[in-house]
Amino acid sequence: MRKLLLIVLSICFLLGMATRKEKENLEKTVEAETTSTESEKGAANDGNQGVIPLEKWQRDKKVDDKVYKIANELEKICKKAKGDYEAIGWNMSAARLVGELKDLGKDALPAIYDVAKDTSRNELLRILMTERLAFSYEPAVTKPLINFLMDKSESERMRVNVAELLGRILKDTITTPVLIETIEDKSNPEKVQWAAARACGPLRDKRCVEPLLNILKLDNTAEMRFAVATALASIGHLEAYTDELIGIFRSEKSSQARLGLIRALGTTRNEKSIKPLLENIQSEKGNNFTAIAAIQNIGGPKAKEALISLLNHEDEGIRFDASKALLKMDDRSVVPEVEKVLPTLEDYHRNMLSDSLRKIK
Repeated sequence: MRKLLLIVLSICFLLGMATRKEKENLEKTVEAETTSTESEKGAANDGNQGVIPLEKWQRDKKVDDKVYKIANELEKICKKAKGDYEAIGWNMSAARLVGELKDLGKDALPAIYDVAKDTSRNELLRILMTERLAFSYEPAVTKPLINFLMDKSESERMRVNVAELLGRILKDTITTPVLIETIEDKSNPEKVQWAAARACGPLRDKRCVEPLLNILKLDNTAEMRFAVATALASIGHLEAYTDELIGIFRSEKSSQARLGLIRALGTTRNEKSIKPLLENIQSEKGNNFTAIAAIQNIGGPKAKEALISLLNHEDEGIRFDASKALLKMDDRSVVPEVEKVLPTLEDYHRNMLSDSLRKIK
């Protein structure tokens, strides 16, 4: 029974790691457009009014002692791992200890924060403690994590990790001004700026849009521009910035950064964005699947016309993706056009479209 419990705890820990370590799928469709209420709530949430600071929470000495004991055991494992986060994830004892921290509940957060702040402790241990803070989803941990991000004496790894937690896990718009400041401060390591830009996406706060656009105009690395463009796509509702995005997209040379910009153009819902997306496909600059999905997301008669024009493309993959996008628009008038394409496709593509055609009919 004990062995089974350890296995369950390890799986839970690994699932958390998988979420943290997940990579961008360069051939995914345009990210789902967010609602305006989510993106406009920023100013109202700023300040976390009514939240008691973590430093002022009532302490429970017994719980504190348990946290310190667990941290000491976990630190030994972290030292053996020599900074390897994945090694910790596969360690059954580490999974058990992290599970014990979680079981202590929110009363353990002040002591967990103590360990995280202690710079004499192992860095990997401190990172695990900041993750435990974030995964409590307690509003009081947001400002302590912001302090880690803003502290330039902290390691790059710690600050990058915290930026990801603030965006991906906590999604508290009190963080918005801090992330913008971190992105714009050139004295920060680029990885920290990159992580802060990426964190803006899950916040879905429109206040991030203009600062992120300004970053795209600067001479940054392709990785940085990709992070910024992807964040913009996640925020969505970019209609007012269509012309600006098109200009940036046409001058962008990096395929990676262009991918993020294609996604962003898809969220403009503006027919102006269709032409540069078509140009991207016709010029064979890559990211065709994402460009087709972006056109579909824009919608409307011109989007349908553009997708139909791609049904005659010499590339079978483009013909298939365009057909699939047309059917997703749920417009029965496209059925005859798609049926004409079927004989030109491989069997597995033809079978997939035939199933979709039966449903729309």
